[in-house]
Amino acid sequence: MPSTKQHAINLIGNLPDDTSFDDIMEELFFSKKVQQGLIDLDNNAVFSHAQILEEIVKWRKK
Repeated sequence: MPSTKQHAINLIGNLPDDTSFDDIMEELFFSKKVQQGLIDLDNNAVFSHAQILEEIVKWRKK
């Protein structure tokens, strides 16, 4: 698995040459969140759909 730096370099290298700085930052942020989500899945640190719906019902009652 490539290092974080190499992953960022690869990601940026695959973007079009006219990509804006903001678009690059968005891509990096999105990639970071996806990687964190995969880590959370591996660690079973996730909530089921039913659990989320229960929380929404609680929030609405407040």
